[in-house]
Amino acid sequence: MTKSGFALWVSFMSAMMVACSPQAPTAKTPSSVATGPTKPATTADDNTWGTYLSEQGKIHGKDVQGHPYIYLIPAGDNTGATTRRKDEAQSIQSAIGPIVIPGSLLIVGGPDPQQTNTFVAALPKAIKANALKDVVVLVVSDSLQKESITKAFEPTGATLRFVAM
Repeated sequence: MTKSGFALWVSFMSAMMVACSPQAPTAKTPSSVATGPTKPATTADDNTWGTYLSEQGKIHGKDVQGHPYIYLIPAGDNTGATTRRKDEAQSIQSAIGPIVIPGSLLIVGGPDPQQTNTFVAALPKAIKANALKDVVVLVVSDSLQKESITKAFEPTGATLRFVAM
C-alpha cells in the first residue's frame, strides 16, 4: 500500500469511527420543542402549507407506522375553493379501505381554521361506521370545534388528534 493510499485509508476509518460512535444526546431548548413548525402566512402557496402539514404529521404522528396522507383544505368561498373541498372530501371517502388502511395517518388542515373545522366536521357523514378503525386523523386547526368534531367522528372508529396552529 502506498503512503497516499494508507493515509486515505486512515482518514476513511477515522471518519467511520466518528460517524459510528454513540453521540451524546443534545439538549433541546424548551422553546424549540414546544413551538414546532412555524405556521405559514394565510396567503402562502399550497406547497408551503403542504410542508407545514407534513412537519406537523412528523411531530404528532411519529408513533403511527402507516403512510401519512395529507389533505390541504383551501380557504375561501369562491367556486374554485368550494369545488376543491368537495373533491378532497370525495378523495378521502374513496381512499378509505383500498388506500387508507388501519395504521394510516390522515393529516387535514389549511390556512382557514373555520373552513378546516367545517370540512372535518362534515366528513364523517359520508363514511361508514368503523371504516377508520385504527386510523389516526390529525386535525391541524384551532380547537374551537374539537368537541363537535370528536362527536361526529365517533361512529367512524378513528383516533383523533388535534394540533392548534
